[in-house]
Amino acid sequence: MGAPATLAGVSDLGDWLNETIAEGTADAKRAALCLRLASALVRNETGRTWVKEDDTLVDDLPDEVQLVTLYCAGRVYDNREAQTTGGVDDATEGWKVDESGAYLTASERRMLANHRAGKSFGGLGTVSTTRRPDRAPTNGVPTPTPGVEIPWY
Repeated sequence: MGAPATLAGVSDLGDWLNETIAEGTADAKRAALCLRLASALVRNETGRTWVKEDDTLVDDLPDEVQLVTLYCAGRVYDNREAQTTGGVDDATEGWKVDESGAYLTASERRMLANHRAGKSFGGLGTVSTTRRPDRAPTNGVPTPTPGVEIPWY
């Protein structure tokens, strides 16, 4: 079994980057690999493959999934060495890179949160502090001495 279909196409990545990526070129091969990497990250984050049994993309692929894939692939395509600074002679510049290699940012993870398979529980909850109805109410905490209870305030 080969690699599943990428969540976005090379032409989509070219449109995203505002570049022409001609088919059959080294750039097209690199773009396809960047898309495979980004698609794997998105699949890992969502816990879904987004493909049918014949390894083609589902018809109702959410827009957020495709956009996050393009954004991640674009980062890898533009900055494959994960550089954080660059310069010529005395002129240098720096930019923020969250981590080396391919990654999903916190905002991208939030975008994908609604598409996770088997969403985990999160947020606020309550803990009941009432006694079960089958227990007789007590006025205090029982002690080893019969009939003596420590008052419960």
